[in-house]
Amino acid sequence: MSYCTECGNALKNDPDFCEGCGAKRERNVTQKERIVEKRPMSKKTKVSLFVVGFLVAGLTGTHMILSSIYDPLKDIQSMNNAMLNNSEEGFLEYITFVEDALLDKKQYFSYVSKMDWEDMREQLVSITEIESSADAMVKDRYGNDVFKVKRDKVLGLYDTYEIEAIPNQVFFTTNMQPATFEIGNRKISVDGSKEPVKLSDAYPGTYNVKAEASNLFGDFTLAEEIEVKSSEDHQSTYQMKFEGNAYGIDTNHPEAILYVNGKNTNSKLEEFEYLGPFPVNQEVTMFAEIETPDGKKVKSEPITQDQVSWGGLSFMFDDEEEVNETKTEEASLFAEEAARYVLDFRDAYEQALNDRDYSLISSYMKPGSLAEEELIDYIGDLQDKEYSYEFTENTIVETKEIDVEVFEVTTKEKFTFTNHLNEQTTYDREKIYTVIQTGFTYTIETIEINDTERNEI
Repeated sequence: MSYCTECGNALKNDPDFCEGCGAKRERNVTQKERIVEKRPMSKKTKVSLFVVGFLVAGLTGTHMILSSIYDPLKDIQSMNNAMLNNSEEGFLEYITFVEDALLDKKQYFSYVSKMDWEDMREQLVSITEIESSADAMVKDRYGNDVFKVKRDKVLGLYDTYEIEAIPNQVFFTTNMQPATFEIGNRKISVDGSKEPVKLSDAYPGTYNVKAEASNLFGDFTLAEEIEVKSSEDHQSTYQMKFEGNAYGIDTNHPEAILYVNGKNTNSKLEEFEYLGPFPVNQEVTMFAEIETPDGKKVKSEPITQDQVSWGGLSFMFDDEEEVNETKTEEASLFAEEAARYVLDFRDAYEQALNDRDYSLISSYMKPGSLAEEELIDYIGDLQDKEYSYEFTENTIVETKEIDVEVFEVTTKEKFTFTNHLNEQTTYDREKIYTVIQTGFTYTIETIEINDTERNEI
């Protein structure tokens, strides 16, 4: 119990004022400092904090490493550096190729470079900046697909991009079957297909194709170079044509059996749409055989593939009336061809005169002929003259055979001549051309001016 210091009154409950005299009490307050002891950290807590810190640091580092690994811009930059340094291996290591497709790395690298790599690089960068899960295409300067960019995610967090090169499907057609074709390490046989046949997948570049075929008339080989380019439909089709001519059949007995190089084909002439193709530089001998009503076997004259008449390869059997009729028809056809040849010459001659260029008509002239000599001199004299010629009419008046394989073609020709003073003169001429036939070719031997009418305009 405490007491008032003024009056000595006993104080209960420790009041602030004395209940006896009302004096304010003076207190001596003693603050007790509470000292809290620091307990040392336990080993378990230390280990836990270390593990947490290690994991945080590890995850942060791993994230940074994975972000760097899967950073598409880093790969695109590496590709661009390889392109600038002309490093095909450094460039192509970032591209995925179809395993079985034909690929020439050097040619493919060159192709990408020529097809505007800078624009393709910009397309790749744009694709990585777009949030999408769909695949995207990178196109060349002509709008054809070159790369397919495939998107994916690693651990559900990191975007990945696979750049896949797009090959073309190589198809071919051929003029002969059965045949075997080979390109790279691919080999395919074709027999009876009317549609284009797929040979292989191939990336842009040049490839060598080899092929073999055979028919009744011999064996064939083919060696050809094809160039594969990117295309809109990812397809390239080529015509693989074995060299060799085919010919129609001219016969008065279509039921006759064909023999080739002495062997019976067991087929009638009428069963063939045509004969051939024939191998180049290989002579093939043929004849046909019929059996007469009295059982006698009669053969046509043996021929080779080089003995082609107007109607084709001839397997004719003696029949005097039919033979004469055929010769007359052939002569008429040859005469028509000779006349047409002269008209073709006239078209070329007009240009040769105006261009002062004899070479435009040289193929129409018989080498060493009078016509050749005269026209070389005439066109040569025009070199420094400002003359012009306008042909207005070329008409065939008459064509006749004057000797074996020699035709005389009479023409009516009109043209306007303009001199260097711009003075014009019209000419109306009749000419006679001597045309020589050699097989299926023609040449002009002489040109005679038969009549001329001249009028000044």
